[in-house]
Amino acid sequence: MISNRFGSYFVRSAVAVLVALGARSAVAQDARLTLIRDDATRDVVRQVLGAAIARGMPSDPLMSKALEGVAKKATPKRIREAMNALEGRMRRANELLAPTRSVDEMAAGADALYAGVPEKTLKLMRAAAPNRPIAMELGVLTEMVANGVPPKQASKMLLDLMAHGATGAQLTALGSAVQGDVAAGLKPDVALDLRGRGVMSLLPPPPSVNSLNPRGRP
Repeated sequence: MISNRFGSYFVRSAVAVLVALGARSAVAQDARLTLIRDDATRDVVRQVLGAAIARGMPSDPLMSKALEGVAKKATPKRIREAMNALEGRMRRANELLAPTRSVDEMAAGADALYAGVPEKTLKLMRAAAPNRPIAMELGVLTEMVANGVPPKQASKMLLDLMAHGATGAQLTALGSAVQGDVAAGLKPDVALDLRGRGVMSLLPPPPSVNSLNPRGRP
């Protein structure tokens, strides 16, 4: 029994070491680290990236966040905090968008959560499109909320449009139109209501339960 426990512990330890070494190697090979001239900042970014990769998180969004901080001349401490916060949001988005999610979806979901989109919305969006990427839809939603549209209103409109089969081009155009209306002085909620109803008028009604199951059988 003691031998089995020791063997199991050894295997777990060996796996952990290999994962850590792999993470460090992946970080060391990222050429973008050379763009960070400050030694302290570069060390912080390397540490955060290595830990995130070891936990199975994608590195690209985190590196982009780090370089954004460098461009803004943020301190190493602030960059670490921003990267850790982003990783936390990506981990949450990863859970909400299960069972299928891509790196782009995780990053877009993290941005949506940061903008104030309700967590429930991400789950409903995944349920509405379980077999295809929704990074674009998440991006449109985040953009509308960033332009001042109340998160619940923006969520409802986007989910309704998805249920009616709105295309990516239609949703992207909707986001751009709302942004333009807001810039022109229209209230964000009014702009979305106006533009959203316009898109909705072009779409067929969503399929009903009866149409999918004419005989009404479960």
